[in-house]
Amino acid sequence: MVKGRSDGEETKRRIASTAKQLFVQKGYGAVSMNEVCESSKVSKGSLYHHFPSKEQLFLAVVEEDSEQWRLAWDRKREMLTTVEEQLYALAEHYAHDFQNPLMKAMEEFSRSQAFTQEEIFNRLLQIMNNASQACRDLIREGQASGLFVACEEEELVLIVSSMMEGLGKVYYTIDREQEPDRVSKLFHLAAKLLLNGIRAK
Repeated sequence: MVKGRSDGEETKRRIASTAKQLFVQKGYGAVSMNEVCESSKVSKGSLYHHFPSKEQLFLAVVEEDSEQWRLAWDRKREMLTTVEEQLYALAEHYAHDFQNPLMKAMEEFSRSQAFTQEEIFNRLLQIMNNASQACRDLIREGQASGLFVACEEEELVLIVSSMMEGLGKVYYTIDREQEPDRVSKLFHLAAKLLLNGIRAK
C-alpha cells in the first residue's frame, strides 16, 4: 500500500515536471494532453487520474511554482534583520520573478475561457493570495515595529502587492534578458518611493 502511494506520487510529480517543461517551451495553448502523456511516458488513464483536464494540470504546475517562490522568499527573509531591508529584498524577489519562464504561458492561460470557470478562478485567486502573504507578513511586522503608518492592514497589503505586481508592465516594454539590471533598478526605486509614502511620520 505504501509503495503504491509512493509510486503514484512519483508519477504525478513526473507528469507535472514534464508538463511544466512543455508549457515553458510551447506556451499553454500549443500543449496537448496527448503530448504530455507521451513525453512523461504514462498511460492516458494515469494522466487523467492525476489531472482530469489540461486546466487542472496547468494550475497544479503554477501552484507548485508559486509555492517555490514563497519558500525562496521565506529563506531570504530569515537572513534579514530590519523591515526596511525586507522591503527592498521583496522588491528584488518580485523583480527576479520576471525571468520566470512560465510567465508567457500564465499570461496566455489568463486570457483563456478556463479563466471564467469558478473553480479555476478560485484557485488562481488562492495563488495570488499566497503571493500577497509575503507583503502581509512584511506590513504586519512594519506596523508592529512602528516603521509603517498605522492604517487598515489589508488595504496596505492590497496597495503594496498591487504595486509589486503592477510593475509587471515592464515585461512588455524592455528586453528582460538584455536589461535585467534595469528591472531590478525599477523595483528598487518603487520600494524606495513606497517606503517614503508608508513610513510613519
